[in-house]
Amino acid sequence: MMGQQYLEGHRLKPDSPTRRVIAKCCNSAMFLDFTKGHWLSMFRNRFPTGAPPLEMRVMTKERRVGVELADDMPNYSGHSGKFMLKLIAAWIAMGFRRPEITLGKTVHRAH
Repeated sequence: MMGQQYLEGHRLKPDSPTRRVIAKCCNSAMFLDFTKGHWLSMFRNRFPTGAPPLEMRVMTKERRVGVELADDMPNYSGHSGKFMLKLIAAWIAMGFRRPEITLGKTVHRAH
């Protein structure tokens, strides 16, 4: 993968279970690593053309005021049953393991 040297992880607190990884060259969010889970939350427009189509939106109740969602796919306010089944099936396929995500070193800043 090209550009790894530009990835930088940030946590709200040193012991936060979520790590937000940005490209420091352009201050662009790349992904969110939930370290207690076995998945990454990725930003769709970071994928090249030809990526699989989106199937649903989850956690839409957390969106900012004024953000309107299209009705081109299901919009779930929380986690849907279908989403949870896919997540569990993926975890089973991974042998109930969580791979270490080493992209983006974590930066600690004084507040």
